Amino acid sequence: MNLEWCNMAKTDTCLKCGSTAHELKTIVLPTKKTHEAQVGVDMFYLKICTDCGYTEMYSAKAIDKIKKTIPNFSK
Repeated sequence: MNLEWCNMAKTDTCLKCGSTAHELKTIVLPTKKTHEAQVGVDMFYLKICTDCGYTEMYSAKAIDKIKKTIPNFSK
């Protein structure tokens, strides 16, 4: 999977240390909406700084929704 979604971030540099080295990971976490008994599973993207470990987390639903609205967005 090509994770071009990280280009959607405001910057390609770490917000904590300014490094440009990062690792991209996809994770699945159990989630629960407020006032609901059911637990669901949602996917998230992590952008992890390889120098300091600072991690940004993005909802895959939100990123995929944005990608659909941008013409010729690379997949």
